[in-house]
Amino acid sequence: MAKQNEYPGYVKLPKKKLYHANIRLDFNGLIRPDVKGVKLDGFSLRMFTLEKRFPLGKRREEQPEISVTLRPEEWLDLIVAMKDEYEAVWENHKGFD
Repeated sequence: MAKQNEYPGYVKLPKKKLYHANIRLDFNGLIRPDVKGVKLDGFSLRMFTLEKRFPLGKRREEQPEISVTLRPEEWLDLIVAMKDEYEAVWENHKGFD
């Protein structure tokens, strides 16, 4: 089942005005059948804005979306890189106290 979270963010598309929106982040494991059973193929990370509510009969617009698929090793590398960045920022923050 997807983990669904919303975070404040922004969307900037070429030749379009920047707009702030809640960005939804969905994270899914990609499991595929294999001759030996089931295999974890990787992880999918999707980011998109939520569709605005429209009255009945009104046209719905497409919402921006981006997705990446990472192998398990790439996902773990990303986690390590995020942890390293967090620790570096925290060290710099301590210098201001």
